[in-house]
Amino acid sequence: MKATRRRTAVTASIAATAMVLAACGGSDSDGGGATDEGGDEVERAGTLIYGEGTAFPENLNPLIAAGNSVATAFLLIRVFPAPFRTLPDYTIGFDDDLMASEPTIEETDTGQVITYEISPDAVWSDGTPITADDFEFSWRLQRSSDPADGGCESLLSTTGYDQIESVEGADEGKTVTVTYSSPFPDWKSLFGLFPAHVLDEGDDAANCEATTAGWPTAEGIPDDISGGPWQITAANIDSGAQVIALTPNPEWYGEGPFLERLVHQTIGDESGTVVSALQSGEVGLVNPQPQLDLVTQIQDLAPNVESEITFGLSFEHFDMNTGNPHLAKQEVRQAFALALDRPAIVEATVGQFDDRAQVLNNRFYVNNQPEYEDTAPEQYNEQDTAGAIALLEQAGYTIGADGIATHPQDGRLELTMSTTQNNPLREQTIDLAAVQLAEGGFAIEKFLDPDIFAGADKPTSLEARGFDVALFAWVSSPYVSGNVSLYETGGGQNYAGVSNEEVDDLLGQLSTELDADIAAQLANEADTILWEEAATIPLYQKPAYTAWSSEFEGIQPNATNAGPLWNSEEIKLAA
Repeated sequence: MKATRRRTAVTASIAATAMVLAACGGSDSDGGGATDEGGDEVERAGTLIYGEGTAFPENLNPLIAAGNSVATAFLLIRVFPAPFRTLPDYTIGFDDDLMASEPTIEETDTGQVITYEISPDAVWSDGTPITADDFEFSWRLQRSSDPADGGCESLLSTTGYDQIESVEGADEGKTVTVTYSSPFPDWKSLFGLFPAHVLDEGDDAANCEATTAGWPTAEGIPDDISGGPWQITAANIDSGAQVIALTPNPEWYGEGPFLERLVHQTIGDESGTVVSALQSGEVGLVNPQPQLDLVTQIQDLAPNVESEITFGLSFEHFDMNTGNPHLAKQEVRQAFALALDRPAIVEATVGQFDDRAQVLNNRFYVNNQPEYEDTAPEQYNEQDTAGAIALLEQAGYTIGADGIATHPQDGRLELTMSTTQNNPLREQTIDLAAVQLAEGGFAIEKFLDPDIFAGADKPTSLEARGFDVALFAWVSSPYVSGNVSLYETGGGQNYAGVSNEEVDDLLGQLSTELDADIAAQLANEADTILWEEAATIPLYQKPAYTAWSSEFEGIQPNATNAGPLWNSEEIKLAA
């Protein structure tokens, strides 16, 4: 999973985008052609400017915290290839450009063997064939976070890769055999490929050092390498203007791209800026956090602008830092949950622009997934102020004349609630929650933290665990094993610091269970226990809002972590 990044409003007009693009390297407007579905060459035409609402990425390496952003994920979705792709209906399809055939699985006594047949046409942007060497390197890069085992502590997750025993090639590297020491049900989620011939430093320590440093955005991707339809070249990055122009990979082996350029322009998600940019044609595609006024204003731009609200796999939630002396007490966390009126929060926020919005009572599945179960104890389905105060008193707190609880050793129950900047919906959520929690003995201070998603060097960031309560969203995928690092003891994204042996055991089973029904049962059992821990409180399945100019066709909203650019090589100017 990925955490959603802070959104920043632009302070200057984006009308200068055309000039910015001119400064972003040489034009390829004379273009060359793209191959269509019939194998014929067609002339490329047009530039689509995608207006990114989240912060300009600080790093382009997706394996580390600095690159764990929505913006980075959307930029790279069609740059680094993978055997499987996440489709808008949450299903998984194999990439028939990269793969010569659909990968196969064979179960063994102890694990499983996956066989991949790489297309003979698949090459990197420098013409080097994509082979088993790239699979092997991508595994070796992510197989462990333990330096004593040749691993790298900077990795966000090793899930799945740590169960692989070997990666071997045959047929001049175009056949890949991956052997697992234990079953891994979400094997299709693995092997976003990294080019061994460019990135392999020759030993584990050097590779870890390079991974930890990442790829600072201003410097681009090493050797401008790409294995997908689009390429990011360092010459086409203007960090000052917050613009990255993607151009067609000259060695792309599949259909498209049909556009001359795909421009990633950070514009923030202030409603007036987004609407104005769409209306004027300065951007052609946006995927902002939906707000009531934003949705209404964009819908008024029809038929020149099309838009769609979809409920995807992301969800808003509160994380409580168990390192805080108050929140280290289970009774306090449970009192926090009792004092919240989550239905009222949903109704006053996302419910204002879509009546399908509802309270989420699961951390592993969202409401419209077939595996979803309402695992929440009944008492958390409505506000129970008296119950919250009773729990606090049970933990040794007394309620003062101002209604705020005080502990004899840990002092007043004053907590800072952090969230991203320039997000009115989250600010409104905190304002509502603060009033509700005050009735239950909590004093809440709102903090719009510019560093909430920064690295551990920023003291208030999630990674540094320098927060009390944090409000943000997890951007998920159909692969339930991606949740493991959020809730297992010591997990790389377990910012709340929750630790429960029973949950760890269930998550361990989940990571090796091939039967989808049993895996769902394990996940829902783990979630039931996490309600007892009450370190994370889900709020609602997050709606995704996509709007685009009718001058383009082929845009398909994708509310998964694949994002709105998931099929960008298929987008073209409308006939």
